[in-house]
Amino acid sequence: MADVDVTREGSVLTITLNRPDVLNALNSSVHQGIFDALERAQHPSVRAVVITGAGRGFCVGQDLQEFSSGAGDVADNLRRNYHRNVLAIRALQKPVIAAVNGAAAGAGMSLALACDVRIAADSASFVPAFIKIGLVPDSGATWLARRLLGTARAFEWLTTGRRLSAEEARDWGLVSEVVAADHFAERAQEVAQLFAAMPTRAVWHSKRLLDAAETTTFAEQLELEAVTQDELTQTPDFREGVAAFLEKREAAFTGEDVPSTHPIRLNVSGDLERWRLTVATRWLLALPHLIVLGLWTYIAVLVGIVNWVITLVRGTSPRGVHEWMARLVRYQAHVYAYLYFIAEPYPPFRGWRGTYPVDLDIAPPAPQARWKTLLRIVLVLPAYVLATVFTYVLYVVAFLGALYALATGRYPRGFRDLSAYCLRYQAQMFGYLLLLTDRYPTLASGSGFTHERRQT
Repeated sequence: MADVDVTREGSVLTITLNRPDVLNALNSSVHQGIFDALERAQHPSVRAVVITGAGRGFCVGQDLQEFSSGAGDVADNLRRNYHRNVLAIRALQKPVIAAVNGAAAGAGMSLALACDVRIAADSASFVPAFIKIGLVPDSGATWLARRLLGTARAFEWLTTGRRLSAEEARDWGLVSEVVAADHFAERAQEVAQLFAAMPTRAVWHSKRLLDAAETTTFAEQLELEAVTQDELTQTPDFREGVAAFLEKREAAFTGEDVPSTHPIRLNVSGDLERWRLTVATRWLLALPHLIVLGLWTYIAVLVGIVNWVITLVRGTSPRGVHEWMARLVRYQAHVYAYLYFIAEPYPPFRGWRGTYPVDLDIAPPAPQARWKTLLRIVLVLPAYVLATVFTYVLYVVAFLGALYALATGRYPRGFRDLSAYCLRYQAQMFGYLLLLTDRYPTLASGSGFTHERRQT
């Protein structure tokens, strides 16, 4: 029996933590199961996701049995398991509903708070249990609780470990509704189906805008809303919504996005402010990343040869290999975005989606034409030559932009956009070479290239 059960009903994907004997405590198997399920949820036919627990508990956090021989490197465990899942929830372009059927404690509570909507059975409870064993809240609990409750109430709750009943959680605004346990599963599906019937792209962008509002100014948020609204008017759901309004009928939304011409998309967000000290020392600061990237790329060459044979035989790349290669291509984009001043924050070392202002959306593995796989090393040559030319463009633009940033503390928008264009093409070329897709890199500026935040 799997530790995480994944089921599908129409356009709703349900992820059930399935260790009821230990109230669905988290171990490495559960973490991996959640991550794999969230990857499946990226499929366009999935329009809403439910996370719930089997038995009488939602999730009581870390399974302490894993620490019976010592806690080990706790920080690495958090980054490798917990962080990637809560980040994946926030980055998932679908609504995620936490159906809290019982106790949500510790990191299990954090998991629920990371979701977009929470409904609770009347038997549910929320317990920030960290303080009871001398620890601070983790897995995003401090950020999420403060965001939902405000600093004063979040501090009081998290530092006392007070148990909240389902009714109290509703009064506090942590959950939107409380349902009798006997009807809870049915109601959870009704809520999920309600969100699945909504215009999925508009729901996602609402989620993204609310997250962005944590760090933007009012003027920046207004601009972000304007850019997003312009994008959404190109979707089929906008046309359907207007037609339904004029015809006085219920809209039948499909959740379709604006047609994408490439499965590897670059998203650019973040402002244009640059700290002069990091501009002056950027190449030195990036050196550890360049070493890691070089080693990772060397290993990828060996893995890529094996993957080429497998893909040639099977017609598709194994999911695990695809995800590993996708992380490499995304990590490369993060590093180069930092190196060439497209983004300012120091990038993480892991290549996870949703962790950096310049990010890549990479489609799941799909069937590839075998003749394209067989001849890939030959077919990629023209794109490789052009990507090399773009590298020199990046050098020149970064040099001139650095001079401007040292003088003004800001990076020119046109330089940032040109560099992002070059970076997007390079990512598509690298993804094509590593068999992430058999779609050839494209020069079309609207293909796989979006600005999520156009700040001035």
